[in-house]
Amino acid sequence: MSNREFNSIICKRITNLRKSKNLTVEKLAYQSGISKGGLSEIERGKKSPMPLTILKICTGLGITIKDFFDYEEINKFQNKL
Repeated sequence: MSNREFNSIICKRITNLRKSKNLTVEKLAYQSGISKGGLSEIERGKKSPMPLTILKICTGLGITIKDFFDYEEINKFQNKL
């Protein structure tokens, strides 16, 4: 288990949630109060999101942090630890 693997799961989760809400990167970045470039780098796995950034993204998506982490891939990763 690696940080890289976990980060990949988190980045994919953000992308999937954004797309499920029919939001562009620009729109979610605006709603989250983060830069479009920063969000794009996170989604592409080029940058690891800090906890506060994840919380801001959750706010932009209109979900709770609990909802964010209630995700099968995260549970699978945790079970491997």
